[in-house]
Amino acid sequence: MFCECLVDSFALPKGYEDLEISTQIIIRDAISRKIEVEIIDRGENFLRLKQGNHTEFIKEASKTRLDSLMSYLVMENKIASKLVLSEKNIRVPIGRNYSNLESALADFNTFQDRKKVIKPATTNFGIGIGISPVGDSFESFKIFVERALSYSSSVIIEEFIEGPEYRFLVLGDEVVAVCNRVPANVRGDGKSSISDLVAKKNDDPRRGEGHKTALEKIQMTEIEKEILQSQGLDFSSVLPLGVTAYLRKNSNISTGGDSVDFTDMVHPDFKKIALDSARAAGATICGVDIISSQIEKKPDLDTFAVLEINFNPVLYIHEFPYMGTPRTVGSKILDLLGFD
Repeated sequence: MFCECLVDSFALPKGYEDLEISTQIIIRDAISRKIEVEIIDRGENFLRLKQGNHTEFIKEASKTRLDSLMSYLVMENKIASKLVLSEKNIRVPIGRNYSNLESALADFNTFQDRKKVIKPATTNFGIGIGISPVGDSFESFKIFVERALSYSSSVIIEEFIEGPEYRFLVLGDEVVAVCNRVPANVRGDGKSSISDLVAKKNDDPRRGEGHKTALEKIQMTEIEKEILQSQGLDFSSVLPLGVTAYLRKNSNISTGGDSVDFTDMVHPDFKKIALDSARAAGATICGVDIISSQIEKKPDLDTFAVLEINFNPVLYIHEFPYMGTPRTVGSKILDLLGFD
């Protein structure tokens, strides 16, 4: 069903390798249209594009004048985004938000009999997110809450919905691409240790650091060590042939995950849900994260939920997927901005 897609080194322009890869995509597509590209702030991936009398600023490839500051703020804040989605009768995980440690811990018994996600209200890239199992101890629950609150002044605790997570890229009135983001993982060959499998997977030229390549290297920090221990494994463990071990619970590509294109396989109703979610936040350009165990079938309220709306969606996971069909998305942003 899927093929591995290598990044063509000639597909991106030379001289911009220090910029994050989504910005490189915009520059490539602008140059192909004979749009003048001026780098305003290299460290911030801030560009100015000119075509005749038409000028546009773009930051980090998907921040443009098309979305208001308030739309950004609503999408950035998970409490606010969950509110606007709920008011439009869009299915979201059931949960509560807390502004301090004491109030969250006071509801420990409320969540003890279910698997739950504990996450900061205002972070991206899976930072500070913890998944607490059924019957988790109070001490472990407290650690998850404290970690989340260290990244944000508010924390959300909500039901954990089983299933893969999919990123729907919304540009204007269209879902232009969908990918399944698989958490960082390695597959056993029956003879190599997990650390060796990680090193081998990281040898892929598509993997690097700092969002300058199509994929990020898998790390071997205390976080990955902890995730492996929860599976009864460590970095020296040898996985049987074909057995997969996960080194992260979050599915972010930024922490070593894999992107698999699903654009042509999702049920059309899910694309409508993504568009409705973007409209609920007043967003023109965004990424909508949907979790579903049956993404190819008509949505069932028991098997899916909209997790987040992201205000600065990356482009490279769709242009250069780990597996599947590459999707041309950078050029569509230039279309939205009115360039020829």
